[in-house]
Amino acid sequence: MRYLRIIIIVLILAAIGAFIWFSAGSDPEALLLERLTLAEQHLVPAVLILCGLTLLCTFTGLPILYISLAMGFILGFAPAMLICWGINIVAVMATFYLVRLVFHDYFNERYGQKKMIRRINKRIGKYGLWTVAFSRGIYILPTNIINFSFPLSNISQRSYLMGTIIGLLPECLINVLTGYLIKHEIILLSSPETRTWQALVIGGFILLFALVFIILTIRQKRRKKFKMLDEVLPYES
Repeated sequence: MRYLRIIIIVLILAAIGAFIWFSAGSDPEALLLERLTLAEQHLVPAVLILCGLTLLCTFTGLPILYISLAMGFILGFAPAMLICWGINIVAVMATFYLVRLVFHDYFNERYGQKKMIRRINKRIGKYGLWTVAFSRGIYILPTNIINFSFPLSNISQRSYLMGTIIGLLPECLINVLTGYLIKHEIILLSSPETRTWQALVIGGFILLFALVFIILTIRQKRRKKFKMLDEVLPYES
């Protein structure tokens, strides 16, 4: 397992180095638009390549913004959104299983007993689903940090999956919508209108989570209140 960890780290570093070398001295936006114009003539292979790149970039920690944008550019909004959302979920969960299999035990042996790690694991065990969803949905942390850090915790697979499904929605929506609008020459990537869309989506997501958090807090306080009453006044048959 040790050698497998080393191999994975070397592959990630090699992928990052290749990405830097390939993108150095070029404008990613111009390069993307040039390639996508040609990709529309071969739609199915282009989509398969984009799905493969999504998996590769998620595994190696490379940015996937332009891949999602490309989906919205070459496809209609609805199919692009579904494909982008679906392949991102698959890629994130595959990364989760890989990191958990290779690094989880090693990380816990070295750092699992530290006070801060135990506190984080306790919180994640209680609010794991919403922690993942909230972190992904409003970009508190870079996506790659989320992909590689949460599998090291004791979060359950179900909580991580559900949090990922919810949290990836605004990210995919923003990226795909931006690509779709660029294709139809409605707005440009750097225009204020794009930031307005982003603000609306992220703002709505924050509002939703704030509402959920308030409801859960009120529910938890009521449970504590009833528990204290039960201890003071035990039920008598």
